[in-house]
Amino acid sequence: MKAVCDTSPLILLGKISRMGLLPRLYDKVIIPSSVLAELDMKPGEEAKQVHGMLQTQKFCLYKASKKILSELPADLGVGEREAIALAIETKVDLVILDDQQGRSVAFEKGLSTTGTIGVIIEGREQGLITSVRREMDHLIEAGMWIDEKFYHRVLQEFGE
Repeated sequence: MKAVCDTSPLILLGKISRMGLLPRLYDKVIIPSSVLAELDMKPGEEAKQVHGMLQTQKFCLYKASKKILSELPADLGVGEREAIALAIETKVDLVILDDQQGRSVAFEKGLSTTGTIGVIIEGREQGLITSVRREMDHLIEAGMWIDEKFYHRVLQEFGE
């Protein structure tokens, strides 16, 4: 399975030391060039982690074509736009992004999406994570806002 990943999932997974889930869950992870640029501008170890992952065969850096970018809403974030554009261009199986507007646009374009929590859930289902609750609590500590009802629904549906 191939996936394109946006900035916020990389940052959040990096902050909770779970970026290593990506190459274990997906055969190929495409990082948009604008996402790498966003990471390089932010303080933290996440950019270093991504640069390290780009040295492996499972991660690759792509730049979307201007033609497809021009067909996407201009009010989307730069990373979201390029992630969606690359998903269309490369025909990946999944786009990993947390931004709700970005996910709506991706859905309109017929793309499958997930977010940071979806990666955590998939990691749990594959036996790579033992506690969804613990990982969501780490995400909250790392600065991710999770709706309380959603938090409890995830735990009810996917276990602790």
